[in-house]
Amino acid sequence: MLASVVSVETDDDEVNASKTNKTWGIVLSIIILIVGGGVVSLHLFNVGGIVIGSKSEAAIPLVLSWFWIAMVCVVTGPVGGLAIDNEGAVYAGNLYYFTWGGLFISIVICAAVIEEIYSIDIAHEMNNRSTSFMYWIGLLTTSVIVMAVAADIYNLKCDGDDKDEALKAYCKRCAFGVASGTIGAIFALVVVALKMALGVAPFLLETGLCVILIILSIFEVGYITDDEAPGAPLGNLYYFSWFSFFLSLRVAKACYDDFLTAQDEMEETEVPATAGPRIVTMASGESDNQTEVKNKPPVDPENPVNPEDDI
Repeated sequence: MLASVVSVETDDDEVNASKTNKTWGIVLSIIILIVGGGVVSLHLFNVGGIVIGSKSEAAIPLVLSWFWIAMVCVVTGPVGGLAIDNEGAVYAGNLYYFTWGGLFISIVICAAVIEEIYSIDIAHEMNNRSTSFMYWIGLLTTSVIVMAVAADIYNLKCDGDDKDEALKAYCKRCAFGVASGTIGAIFALVVVALKMALGVAPFLLETGLCVILIILSIFEVGYITDDEAPGAPLGNLYYFSWFSFFLSLRVAKACYDDFLTAQDEMEETEVPATAGPRIVTMASGESDNQTEVKNKPPVDPENPVNPEDDI
């Protein structure tokens, strides 16, 4: 990571990288390298008894994740990004993809440390709220990124008043990206807030918002990632527009599964009608006669019993 940042040329006319971002990239890379390497050394040599396994260890990956977020902004930002060229496409592939990979790994490590130290399974707790909760959080993240990147591109290329027809169409697509990202972030934030506060969101509300987001995402990927559009180059706007579309489909699938589960539970709670054995009742007289017949001894036809013998 550090070597990739140092190798970026800020004086290249094809590169969008700025000297300020390069300086910040070098500083952040050194901090991440020192902290990460130090923690790994403590684990390998088993000399971190005070830190390793204690509650203070959970703060280390949390702080590193914030450094990685800053690193992502410095490396992949459309304005002065170290891995982005002037067209908004990925210029330095290793720097771009490994920066995003480092952020995701730091989040996974943070969740693993919290689970080990505090015995809190974050993924399990999220799934307990609903099967779609994690997808809504992912959709909130991707929508914010789409909104921020589209706004940066708009400010970079659509600030002036003298724009030709092609640039006007380009800027309209940027504005649509800002609008769709904002709507997606608001919808996802509403559902996430309801699930965190109440434990559940109204099913019709969640389903309705999901349907709107699917329709919006279809227009987003078609309108923003098309040729001559701001998301056409392979960059943050392109990738996260498609991620938003796929996550909205996953939310729809989770809502459908929740509906089937609720329907099955309702059917199981209903008491089924059972067909028991048929009981035939007799009149009291017939019952007494049947009892008398059962109590009489069997009669032999060859030696009939004389009733006078019993006297």
